Amino acid sequence: MSRTNDEMLEERGWRKVATGTWFYDQTVPMPICIWAKPAREASSRFDEDDQLHESKPIPETKDGFFYCCWPGDCGEHLTIEEAKAAANTKSWGPIKWD
Repeated sequence: MSRTNDEMLEERGWRKVATGTWFYDQTVPMPICIWAKPAREASSRFDEDDQLHESKPIPETKDGFFYCCWPGDCGEHLTIEEAKAAANTKSWGPIKWD
């Protein structure tokens, strides 16, 4: 049985913290989520081949998480609000957040 993307992220310690909808071609509803990603999985700790380098420091955050959108790429942010604002600026925005 195959796992969903959500299940795979949750197994890695990610938590879904916000959901919303954007409209492809301004007509087709598409889901988007903000995920809390453990700081130990920060992109700064991976090389160009997606290999984790344990020797690289875990970035400090106020709660141990970065916030990012999925699907899509809005970067890693320190708060949910910053991640939502970044997602809204993408070409698929604005997003109707639940």
